[in-house]
Amino acid sequence: MAEIPKSYEPQGVEQQWYDRWVAAGCFKGKVDHTRESFAVMIPPPNVTGVLHMGHLLNNTLQDIMVRRARQEGKSALWLPGTDHAGIATQSRVEKELRQKEGKTRHDLGREKFIQVASEWRDKHGGIILGQLRKLGASCDWDRTVHTLDAGYSQAVLQTFVTLYERGYVYRGKRMVNWCPVSQTGLSDEEVIMKPSKGSLYRMRYEVAEIPGTYLEISTTRPETIPGDAAVAVHPDDERYKHLIGKHVWRPFPRAQIPIVGDTAVEKEFGTGVLKVTPAHDRTDFDIGKRHNLPVVDVMNPDGTMNADAGPLAGVERFKARGMAEKLLEELGALVKTEPYENTVGYSERAAPQRTVVHPLPEDRRSQARRHLRHHQVPPRTLDQDLPPLAGKHPGLVRQPPALVGPPHSGLVPQRRRPQRPEEPACLPHGPRRRRQLGTGSRRARHVGFLLALVPRDDWLAQAR
Repeated sequence: MAEIPKSYEPQGVEQQWYDRWVAAGCFKGKVDHTRESFAVMIPPPNVTGVLHMGHLLNNTLQDIMVRRARQEGKSALWLPGTDHAGIATQSRVEKELRQKEGKTRHDLGREKFIQVASEWRDKHGGIILGQLRKLGASCDWDRTVHTLDAGYSQAVLQTFVTLYERGYVYRGKRMVNWCPVSQTGLSDEEVIMKPSKGSLYRMRYEVAEIPGTYLEISTTRPETIPGDAAVAVHPDDERYKHLIGKHVWRPFPRAQIPIVGDTAVEKEFGTGVLKVTPAHDRTDFDIGKRHNLPVVDVMNPDGTMNADAGPLAGVERFKARGMAEKLLEELGALVKTEPYENTVGYSERAAPQRTVVHPLPEDRRSQARRHLRHHQVPPRTLDQDLPPLAGKHPGLVRQPPALVGPPHSGLVPQRRRPQRPEEPACLPHGPRRRRQLGTGSRRARHVGFLLALVPRDDWLAQAR
């Protein structure tokens, strides 16, 4: 008789039994219309990562519910899947491309880069699924889903078309945290705030209607001066209220900009005067909307200054800061420069230790993705970006006079959400617009899982 081990040794027991269960199809989700259906989708973890204790707890609870449903005789399915982790995967694949071939994603083009990223996922992305198997998860592994799978992607696109037809998708300028390395907007959770030592520049703008009278302003980012659209003061500030409605001279490019009164300005902070750069600061953007100020974006997506930056055009943003200081000094507009400590946001996704994010209007994301002038990439049209939809939904490839077409009869009540006055009527540019959908955005992201009980061969047909 074999000797019984003194302690439990899972290595020799668990794996062999788990393999038997999988081989016998114990975990398969079988469509049976005579039974009550029960489906659970795993919120897809990033394919570039590993499971943590939160995943362990979450998946254990899911496993318990699915196993109980099977014992109750229900047609049960636990659907496994992973997320493509777009920015993180892109960063890793690009790093490998640079090291092995000296190329970037722009050299490969969109389709080829997606192919390379998918191959990288297939090679390196099995860690999480292997961990789930080690945990004994009773998933239907034959239905494993990835967010770049054809049927899944088509289902997401179809969801956006449906939301567009119902009038729930619109486009308007919003400020995002822009990462110049990964060339995309980041959520606030993806920005790492760190204390930083910099400089505070105090400068003066001359009042155009009263020569010899100056308003002193402090800033940590003088390179954004070309984007100044106004100077703001508090409407109740006795020092400046008589100047509201007049203008000051912007140092460079030299131009007159208005003095506006806005309660967002703190009278007690600094000099009580704020330079308003709507394209590069969240507070300034809100002030600009209230006073109908132009939004002048002076930076390229890669962090260099563009043609609207005047004498700073073509210069990297931090080098442009030093140039701006010298220009102010030459023009006699620089009062003083002093050390200053503040908190700066760094990108969590791309080179988190050295890439500083900066605010930009949201539609820059689409512009950078389709028309990277600084990389000399030819412009892409909406027909090229959304080929499956262009023929079926021509409204997606032109600007409509109204927000969207009539509500989808039979699917939603015959009513439409009124267009917000500050948001121009516009259309989405594909799945990356999902953040605008608010709390319902994750439904669009995971809509492919809703087709879980449909045989895989029918997924594409169902998505269409």
